[in-house]
Amino acid sequence: MENGASEQDAGDAATARTPPPPPEPSAAATLQSIDPSFSGRSDEPLLLEDEQWDITAISALGALRMLIGALQDLADSMGDVPPTPPVSRPTTPKKERAAENEPRRTSSPEASCSMTIGSPEAQPREPITVEVGVYAEDTTLQRAAIARRFFSKTAPAFSVSQYLLRMHHYCPHSPGVYLTAAVYCHRLCVADLMVPATNRTVHRLSLAAIRVAAKALEDNKWAQERFAGVGGVSRTQLMNLEVTLCFLLDFDLGVDAHMLAKMMFLLQQAGRQGLGACRKLGGDFRLRLKLPLRKRTNTFT
Repeated sequence: MENGASEQDAGDAATARTPPPPPEPSAAATLQSIDPSFSGRSDEPLLLEDEQWDITAISALGALRMLIGALQDLADSMGDVPPTPPVSRPTTPKKERAAENEPRRTSSPEASCSMTIGSPEAQPREPITVEVGVYAEDTTLQRAAIARRFFSKTAPAFSVSQYLLRMHHYCPHSPGVYLTAAVYCHRLCVADLMVPATNRTVHRLSLAAIRVAAKALEDNKWAQERFAGVGGVSRTQLMNLEVTLCFLLDFDLGVDAHMLAKMMFLLQQAGRQGLGACRKLGGDFRLRLKLPLRKRTNTFT
């Protein structure tokens, strides 16, 4: 008995020291079959009339379709916006530029047939963070320059709907992730007017918003390489987009149920009304997208 008890104690101690198995993001696809409350949710997008609506009434697909519709309406109402010129134009080595623009090859069959969204307008060495200090540029100018990361050189050949629905097929997320992504998009495109929602920006913007929302809300996350491959960007580009989004949002990523409901309504409303007033697009965006050239100063005088 004593030997048996000792062996059992030793086994329990060994089990306590053994870490649990790593999480499997693919298990997220089976959450709807685990939680019975998901079965009654609608896949159809809701056309909201006010901010008082039940966010638990829609499925992940329904929430994604609401995000897609609002972003496409915004892009259609805005048309195209001239790109923001860089504050400085550093030389970029050919090898680094090729690594930045070319998506990484992965063993995942889903990633190998991704919808590549083309080359970014920003050069690899352009800033993705806000600098502070006596000699730093004005933060408004820095943020406008950082927003160039969301511009594609040309609009992708496929719609944001095709892009995000395919992403949901291979890397599904919960309804809360898509609603949170709508919060981030509303702040950048409508409230703060930092990123214009056009057919050249909505793909990269929605990709970054969904990725950051997933990291902010969920424990199980898709591997960076898989998500980048499905999104049609390199891992470096995806990382830069995430950092860019966080800095433009001042790392204020927290949300609650009321905010999710309100911001999705406001994002839809902005899309239907064209940001509420066309003069905002013609005024604030042109002002913020016109950056002065960096002035050289003589530090020895």
